[in-house]
Order: sequence, then C-alpha cells, then structure tokens
Amino acid sequence: MNWMLLAIGLSLALSVMAMAVALVALRASHRQLDQVRSSHRRLESELAVANSAAIGMGNRLIAMERRLAQGAGGASEASSEQDFPYTEANQLFRMGGSVEEVARRCGLSRAEASLLQAMQEHR
Repeated sequence: MNWMLLAIGLSLALSVMAMAVALVALRASHRQLDQVRSSHRRLESELAVANSAAIGMGNRLIAMERRLAQGAGGASEASSEQDFPYTEANQLFRMGGSVEEVARRCGLSRAEASLLQAMQEHR
C-alpha cells in the first residue's frame, strides 16, 4: 500500500512539474507571438507608405508624360512646375525639416515626403 501511495505521489509531482513547464513554454510562445504581430503591423504600415508613395510618384510621372506629349514648349514649363515641390522638399530636409512639415509646406502626401526623406538620407 505504501508503494502505491508513493507511486501516486511521484506521478502527481511529475504531472505538476510537466504542467509548470508547459505553462512557461506557453507564456514564452505568447510573448513571441506578440512580437511577431507587432513586427507584422509595423511592416504593413511601412508597405502602405511605400505603396502610397509609389502611387503618388506614378501619378506625377503620368501627368508629366501627358504634358510632354502635348508639346516641347509646355513640357519645359510643366517639368519645372512639377519638380518645384520636390526641390523645395529636399531643401527643407537638408535644413532638418520633419516629414509632416515638409508634406504640409510642399503640398505632398506624407508618403511622398517619407520617400523623399529616405532618398535624401541615402545620398
């Protein structure tokens, strides 16, 4: 009878230890899952900014191509008008302007300003 109680007690102790190890592993996996979700949200946000910037730049490129197709005289004026916000934005970034300030002052989307800032930092 004593052996039986000892075996049951040992079995119970091992079960409790196994459950504790499982709980620790579960908490660690939850922490890791939270980190992965956070990284996923950050990457989605960065991708949305990049997509928005690409769309904005694409729209401006299409507009420039249309003006260029209309004639050589109008194309040079359109080109200088089209480049001015970017030139001004680059100057503002060199002076330490923030993305929000540059976007507001130059009439650009936040995504375009972010892209210009990244290009400025890459130089």
